[in-house]
Amino acid sequence: MSNPAAPTETRAWSAPGPRRKARRFAVGYIGLVLAIALAYEIAGRPSALDATTALMSFPGTVLVLVAAVYPLVMLLGDSSGTEETGFSLLTPLFQGAGALANVLIVWGVLALVRHFRSEAHRSRDR
Repeated sequence: MSNPAAPTETRAWSAPGPRRKARRFAVGYIGLVLAIALAYEIAGRPSALDATTALMSFPGTVLVLVAAVYPLVMLLGDSSGTEETGFSLLTPLFQGAGALANVLIVWGVLALVRHFRSEAHRSRDR
């Protein structure tokens, strides 16, 4: 019998551990927001779900609106792109971008906390 090939190294994004669970949660959250927003759009935007779709990715949608949509409207000088009539895939994409912004906000806050915690441990060791 020949020796089996040496196992290849796993890539960083697929390495086991608690961060893998966080990545799965983040991807699941973004997918869930996209699915709900798409179902909301397909259903004809029922008024009963207006608050739900607005709150499911709240701070991120505001950031995307202020950082991307408003500057584009100001540069183009045309507000017809913000008015939606009928079925549009822009709303689910906008909600998904807001969910992605939320994930990036949480990631940034956790990275900042980890940095300060490691600096505190380093300063105590000296």
